[in-house]
Amino acid sequence: MSYSDFTLKKAKDAFALTVIEDQDLFSQTAEISISMHLSETLAYNIPLAMAIGTEKARSELIIANILLAMASQTA
Repeated sequence: MSYSDFTLKKAKDAFALTVIEDQDLFSQTAEISISMHLSETLAYNIPLAMAIGTEKARSELIIANILLAMASQTA
């Protein structure tokens, strides 16, 4: 089954999950500035990823770049 076939309801039912929506988990997390390289990369990649329209394209063209930038800031 592909990722796009899953819904939150299906996951909750299949794994007996409980969703807690009333907690503000990230309000105390400080914002960080992104590098010029990441900004330029996303400006180029986001329209391409959205035009392709698949989860794989979004993962490789958007998410992977953000994770790499985060990893380089913590190293």
